[in-house]
Amino acid sequence: MVRSALFTGLIALTLGACQHSATAAPATLADETPATIDALKSALGSAINRANIDLGAGDLRGASSVTVLPPRLTEHETRSPATPIVFNLFVRNGDCYAVQDGSEAEIPLPDVPCKPA
Repeated sequence: MVRSALFTGLIALTLGACQHSATAAPATLADETPATIDALKSALGSAINRANIDLGAGDLRGASSVTVLPPRLTEHETRSPATPIVFNLFVRNGDCYAVQDGSEAEIPLPDVPCKPA
């Protein structure tokens, strides 16, 4: 009887905790306006310490990941070992953020409207 009461109490606490935890969900951009793209590029560029970045091709409103292309070659370079950097978009409590593949660091995207994927 005591076990039953403890078990029931534990289940109730577990379910209650799930309702209050803020879980992240994969996200996509809510729009592709120039202001949104500029805000996204600015935040991701700051995260990788690059002033100017180019995004890879794709439908930003349909995909939950964004690719940042490597820097362009200069006139004296013929090849580069640089590879594209992939960021996954997430939304939690209405706030959009990005996480670089292979990292757990969250990059806030305060001026980027996004929606759950």
